[in-house]
Amino acid sequence: MTKTSKKPDPLAQKTAMWADQYAFTMAQALFENGKHDQVTTFHGYIRTNPYSGGYLLTAGQNILMEWLENWSFDDDDIELLREEVAVDPKTGKPKRLYSDEFLDMLKNAKLEVSVDMMPEGEIAFPDEPIVRVHGPVWQCLMLEAAILNTINSQSLFATLASRFREIAGNKTVLELGLRRAQMLGGLEATRAAYIGGIDGTSNYLAKKHYGIPTSGTMAHAMVMLYEDELQAFKDYAKAMPHNTVFLVDTYDSLQGVRNAIATCKEMGIAMKGIRLDSGDLAYLSQKARLLLDEAGYKDAKIAASNDLDEKTIASLIEQGAKIDIWGIGTNLVTSKTQPALGGVYKLGAIYGNGLTMDDIEKLRGQDGEKLSSQMQGVVKLSEQTIKTSIPGDLDVVRFMKKDHLGHWQYDGDMIYDRQDGEFVSDSDNADYPKALNRNTESVRKYDETLSKVFNAGTHLYHPLKPAFDKGSRVRDIEDVHTARKRAQDSLAKLHYGHKRLLNPHTYVAGLENKLFERRRKKILKIRRGKGRINHG
Repeated sequence: MTKTSKKPDPLAQKTAMWADQYAFTMAQALFENGKHDQVTTFHGYIRTNPYSGGYLLTAGQNILMEWLENWSFDDDDIELLREEVAVDPKTGKPKRLYSDEFLDMLKNAKLEVSVDMMPEGEIAFPDEPIVRVHGPVWQCLMLEAAILNTINSQSLFATLASRFREIAGNKTVLELGLRRAQMLGGLEATRAAYIGGIDGTSNYLAKKHYGIPTSGTMAHAMVMLYEDELQAFKDYAKAMPHNTVFLVDTYDSLQGVRNAIATCKEMGIAMKGIRLDSGDLAYLSQKARLLLDEAGYKDAKIAASNDLDEKTIASLIEQGAKIDIWGIGTNLVTSKTQPALGGVYKLGAIYGNGLTMDDIEKLRGQDGEKLSSQMQGVVKLSEQTIKTSIPGDLDVVRFMKKDHLGHWQYDGDMIYDRQDGEFVSDSDNADYPKALNRNTESVRKYDETLSKVFNAGTHLYHPLKPAFDKGSRVRDIEDVHTARKRAQDSLAKLHYGHKRLLNPHTYVAGLENKLFERRRKKILKIRRGKGRINHG
C-alpha cells in the first residue's frame, strides 16, 4: 500500500470524541461486566433509497478513513469525560458518570477493529452493507455516530447531484449554493455534489481543499453600483475580457441581453454567455438565444439559476428552454426535498466469549463449521417490517451481465452470511475475474415467492472492500476526482430504468436462500418466545 499525498480533509475530525454519549455509557457498562472486548460485527446500511429513487450513490468513505487513521482520545478528551456527572435519583447529588479505570482504558486505547467499506462513488441499495465493522464491541459502538453522520450526509448530496446530472444530460451543471449551505464553508455539500456529477462550483474553499473546478462572474450588485447597466457591463468586460458572462436580469432581462451584445460589439471581444436568474426561464432563454444568434454570438452560452430543482429543470427542458448551463444552489446544498438519508448501523453477529479476532479469522479460513457454532447472528425486530434487520456477518455480491451492445450492466445484488462460506471461483474474464461456482438463489427480503436464480459462471464482484485490518489502514485514501470517476462508471452500468426520477424500476438486493431461511426461523423463534432468545 502506498502512502497518500492527499492534503488533510477539513471534514475529517481528529478525535475519537466524534460519537454520541450512549456509546460511552454502554462501553462503561460492558467494561464493568467484562464484555467490552467481545468480538462483534456491525453493518451500516440504508433501509430505503433517497428521493423515492432507484439507488444510492455512496460518498464520505474517504473522510471516514482519514478519521479512523487518527482515532484516539487525547488528554482533553479524558478530562472532559472525567467531569461528566449524572444526578443520583435518590439523593439528588451529582455522581461521576465514568470510572477512572474505564477512562484509563480509553486513554491507552488503539484502534483494533477491521473495517470494510464500499469505495466512494460505488452504488448501494437497501439492506446491503455499505460499511462492515468487525472487532471489540466497545470500539464498534464508538464508531457508529461518525459513520452515519458522514455516510448519510455525503451519500445524500452525491445521490441528489447525480439526479441533477441525469436530468441535464450533456449540459453543464454548476453548484452555486455556498451562501445557503449549512456552514463549514459549504464544503460538505460541494464535495459530495462533485462526486455525484456536478461540473463545477462557485465555492473557492472547495477548490482550495479538493481541487474542484470553480466558476463565477458577477452579482446584481455589480450592475446596481452604476446608474447605467450598459456602463456596468463595459467596466466589467474591460477588467474581465476573457470571462464575459453577463448577469442580465437586474432590470429587464431581454434589454440586459441587448446591452451585453452592445458591450461586446463595441469592445470587439467574444461573449462567453449570459445568465438568467429570474422570470420565465423558458421564454427568456428562447428569446435570448435568438438575440445572441442574430448578433453572431452563436457560441455564447445561456446559464440559468433561481431556486432550480429537479422538477423545474425537467419542466424547462420539456418546454424547449435554450439553457446550456444549470446553476443549482439552495435545493442542492440543503437537499430541500429530503434533508436526511436515514441510514442505520446495526449489530449483526456476536462471537463466543474469549474468541479473538485472530481466532475468528483462522476459523473462517480452516473450520467454517466450528466458527458457525461459535457465532450467533442477531436480529432487531419491529412492528415496522422495514426496521427488522438481517442477522449474520454479512457481505454482498453484485452480478454482472452484458447488454445488447456488449456493455457491462448490473444484474442484481445478493446479500449473504459469511459463515456460509464463499461461492465464487476464478474466471478468465479480464473485467470481472470472479464468477459463481454453483447455481445460487436470491430471495426478496419481504417475499419468499419472489426469487431469482443466478447460474454458475455468472460474473460478479464484491462491492465491499477492506479498508482497515485490525486497526491498520490497508488501502489508499483517494481524492474526490477518483471517487467522481468511479461514480460515473457505476452509474453508467445501472440501467436507465433504475435512474428515472419518477417510478424507477426496483433494483433488488435479495438474500441468499440460506440466509433468508435462517432469518425467518430466528424471527419466528423470537416472536414465539415473546422476545427471549438464547445467543448460545
